[in-house]
Amino acid sequence: MIEGVIRRTVLLLLFAVLAGCATGRSVPDQPLLNTYWKLVSLEGSGVTVIEGHREPHLVLYQEGQRLAGSTGCNDLSGRYQLDDDQVRFRNLVTTLMACREVMQQEALLLEALKDTASWTVDGDALVFRDERGAPVARFQAIYLY
Repeated sequence: MIEGVIRRTVLLLLFAVLAGCATGRSVPDQPLLNTYWKLVSLEGSGVTVIEGHREPHLVLYQEGQRLAGSTGCNDLSGRYQLDDDQVRFRNLVTTLMACREVMQQEALLLEALKDTASWTVDGDALVFRDERGAPVARFQAIYLY
C-alpha cells in the first residue's frame, strides 16, 4: 500500500516536471543592433571555424551605422543602412590574410552580405534573406559577459 502511494507520488512529480518542460521558455528576440551575431550557416551549409582564428561573426553597431566582425579568417568592416526589416550592406572591406581552409566560406559570406535585402530575428536567431526572401545566412546571438 505504501509502495503504491510512493509510486503514484513519484509519477505525479515526474508528470509535473515533464509538463513544465513541455511549455518551455521562449528566448526573447535579441536586438539586431549592438549584438554579437555568430555565423552558424551559409546558404544552408554549416560553418567552419579554424583553430586559432576568430569565429565568423558580425556586430552591427548603432552608432555610425557601422559593422565589424570576422569572416573566420579576415577582419571585416563596413556600413549598413536599415529601413524597418530591410537592410543593405555597403563599403565592405576585409584584411588580406589567406586561409585556405575557409576561403570559399569567406567568399560566400561576403556574397551573402552583398545579396542581403532583409532580416528577421526570432529569439536568438538572426536570418538574412535575399530579394526573393530566401535565407542566405543564419546567425546566433552570443552573450558576452
